[in-house]
Amino acid sequence: MSAASTDILSGLSEFSRQRSLSRLLVVDDEKELLAALCDTLPSHGYETVGFGSAREALAALAESEFDVLLTDLMMPDVDGISLLKAALEIDPRLVVVLMTGQATIDTAVGALKAGAFDYVTKPFKLAGILPNLSRAMQTRWLKLENLELLETVAIHDLVQAIAFTLDVETIVNTVTDAALQQCEADEASLMLPTEDGLELIVAAVRGDNRDYVLGQRVAIGQGVAGWVGRSREPVLLEGTIDDPRFAPILHRPDIVAAVSIPILSGGQLVGVLNVSTRRRRPFTIGQIKALSLFTGLAGPVLQNARLHELTLAAEAK
Repeated sequence: MSAASTDILSGLSEFSRQRSLSRLLVVDDEKELLAALCDTLPSHGYETVGFGSAREALAALAESEFDVLLTDLMMPDVDGISLLKAALEIDPRLVVVLMTGQATIDTAVGALKAGAFDYVTKPFKLAGILPNLSRAMQTRWLKLENLELLETVAIHDLVQAIAFTLDVETIVNTVTDAALQQCEADEASLMLPTEDGLELIVAAVRGDNRDYVLGQRVAIGQGVAGWVGRSREPVLLEGTIDDPRFAPILHRPDIVAAVSIPILSGGQLVGVLNVSTRRRRPFTIGQIKALSLFTGLAGPVLQNARLHELTLAAEAK
């Protein structure tokens, strides 16, 4: 995967442009049928990518997002049911349509039990499969709308959890947990600027064997988080990171996608939220939007809590 470092807003615009068409992943070892589907379906509004083997399709699905998987049931390397199950593990909201030349009640029931949305019998004409794909896309959009609803609920819950507290630790841990859960990520951390504004200190961290990071300091301007803290700009990273702006870079070959977002209040930096994943799939547009909303809501609340904390400390002196 090539290196990428982009501003989140431009990344969202590019994502929206790329997702203007319904994305269809076609898998069939019959070269003629595969070529016919890939050549014809784009004229019906589908951005189509085709593969002759299930392993190639799984690799593509792990790297990119698709709406519908249209796959043959019988293939030499991995059968369609196994592909279906593996694909749904990668993207549970994927809609799968099976093609089969051996349609029986048992195969139909087995496919539906495994998670298939529909199946079509070979041979078929293109006009015969278009209604199936249309219904599959409607189901896909319903699943995505349900996901957006869950994101809205998560944001509401976050607001309720932090709106009436002046405890910095509670706010920091709540926001970090919400970000980790919302992005289905492997690691997350929230860093706060020191009083002199010269460093960021890790105030909360999540992830296996990451507790040792708690309390570590990073100079403003150094590394990814330090650059985000100085520039006040969010950064989305994918692949090998070799951008000189982020030097010195802590190389983590196990991390394939990460996002760092400044937490601001009135233009003032009050924190940096970092989320990363070891999975091969990048973050979705919905997850990035949710993180942006999280930080936007957390900024003023966190600033008020820190000011309250400083006031109490001054009164104690």
